[in-house]
Amino acid sequence: MLTAANFKFSVPDGAVYGYFSSAGLRTLELRDRDAAPPLLLHSAPNRAWGHALHGLLEHYFAGASVSFGDISLDLASGTPFQQIVWREAAKIPYGASATYGELARRIGNPRAARAVGAALGKNPVCIVVPCHRVLAVNGRIGGFSAGLHWKRRLLSLERIPCIE
Repeated sequence: MLTAANFKFSVPDGAVYGYFSSAGLRTLELRDRDAAPPLLLHSAPNRAWGHALHGLLEHYFAGASVSFGDISLDLASGTPFQQIVWREAAKIPYGASATYGELARRIGNPRAARAVGAALGKNPVCIVVPCHRVLAVNGRIGGFSAGLHWKRRLLSLERIPCIE
């Protein structure tokens, strides 16, 4: 759970909080309106990155097709396997989806669907690394660390069908 943030973007149901390190976006987290916010820090070196991310999120939550590929990421908190999974998940385009098994095959480990799911559950930069676009077999919704209500909302925004 994010304890300090230097980025905030408000949405009707809550807020998106993030933390930029000197290397890039390290954390991005969805919080419900009634959840306690993290301590907000101000970091001058990252204002340009924050401004760019704010603009992309503004378009994204307005329903526009957005690519977050230009946002620098700091994924150093993950294991090498997690980083491979996160980078592959980041390639899933807006409005598209993949299954955990498909993602496992894409990284060359077809039997690692559960491990892929576990890695996505630790994704530190949701939305930017769109783990919400990864579904279970037969289009079932699967899990989401921020809660299934957020996953449903993001999938709906991108018009990605899923089965409950």
